[in-house]
Amino acid sequence: MVRSSLTTMDKCKAVSKEVKDLIHDTWFVRNYYRTTKNILGYFVQTIQNHSSVSTFVSVDEDEEGDGESPLRAPRVSMSSFIKDDMKILASSSQGILCCRRYESGTYRYYICKPSTGQIVLLPSPMKRLGSFHEHVSLIVAKSTPLHYRIIRYYPDRHLSPSGYDSYVCEIFDSKIWTWRPTENLVTEYNTIFENQPSVCIGEVAYLLTNKDTVVAFDSSLETHAEFGIPAPARAEGNGYNVRQIVEYKGKLGLTSRERNSDRLFLWVLEDGKSCRWREEREVEIDENEGRLVGCGLADTALMVGYELQVYRQSGFCYPYKPITAIFPFRSDWEAVNLEGEEGCMLSSLEEMMMC
Repeated sequence: MVRSSLTTMDKCKAVSKEVKDLIHDTWFVRNYYRTTKNILGYFVQTIQNHSSVSTFVSVDEDEEGDGESPLRAPRVSMSSFIKDDMKILASSSQGILCCRRYESGTYRYYICKPSTGQIVLLPSPMKRLGSFHEHVSLIVAKSTPLHYRIIRYYPDRHLSPSGYDSYVCEIFDSKIWTWRPTENLVTEYNTIFENQPSVCIGEVAYLLTNKDTVVAFDSSLETHAEFGIPAPARAEGNGYNVRQIVEYKGKLGLTSRERNSDRLFLWVLEDGKSCRWREEREVEIDENEGRLVGCGLADTALMVGYELQVYRQSGFCYPYKPITAIFPFRSDWEAVNLEGEEGCMLSSLEEMMMC
C-alpha cells in the first residue's frame, strides 16, 4: 500500500477502521511519501509589501537527521509559474488550489496544480467583490476524471430578512464550466465567517462563524446546515478564543485553546445533526520552542490549530511577514485536466476563432 496512488490510498480507507487508522499513522505517512515521492506539507500565506505571498513548507519527519529525506526540501512553488500577488483562496487534498489575483482593475480567478505547473483562468463569477468580502471552498467530487466545485459566499445585505443576515452562494462546476447561484444562506444577525480556510470532507464544505457555530454546505444536494461547536470551546464562559476547524482522519475537527494557555484541545464531530462532539486529544504547548510536545508537522490537524510551528518551519519571522492563512497540501506529480469537458470545448472554440 505504501506504493499506491493517492486515489487508491483514499479508497483503501473505506476497507476497515484498522486500515484507515494505519493510513493516518505517522509511521505510514512518513514511509508512504518517502516511497512514492509524492508531496505533503503546507502552503503558508503571508503579506509582503501589501501583496500575498505563498511559500510551501514540506513535512519534515526525518528524525534520524540524515538530511536525505525527500520530505525535507520544499519542491513545489507558487512563484515559479504564478505572477506576484496571487492569493490562495482554497486548497484540496488532490493537489489543486483555487486562487485570485487583481488584474486590470478587476479580480480574476484561477485553478491550478502547483506540482505540475498547470494553471487555468476561470470564468468570471457573477459578482466580483473586494478581498475581504468573500469566502471560498474547493470540493473535489471525483479525482478520475477530475470533477470539482468551487463554493463562493458573499454578503447580500439588501435582501436580508429583518433580524437576519443573508449570504449569496455561488457554485462553479467544472463539468459545465460556469458559475450559477443556489439558495442563499440565512443566518443570525451579525454572523460573519471567521478569517480562516474552509474545511472540505467528501462533498461537504464547512466554515466556522463568529457565533460559535459551523455552517455546512452539501454541494451534491445544495443544502445548508448549521450546528454549534463544543460547549467547552465556545468564547462565552470558559474563554476559549483561539479556534480553528480542521480535517482529522476524514472527519471534521476543531482545535481550541485559551489565549496564552499551554494546552491545545482537539475535538472531533461525531454527529452534526445532534451536534455531538468528542474530545480527541489534549496536547501540551512548549511556548519557548514554539511547538506542540510530541507532535510533528505530519499531525496536520494539530499543526493548523497551532500554526506557529508551521510558521517557524517556513523560516518566516513575525511581524515582518505576518501570516494570513495555512493551507494543508498534498499532491502527486500527474498532470490533470483542470478545464473539464466544457472548458476544453470552450478553449478549442476560442482557438478556432483566433485562426
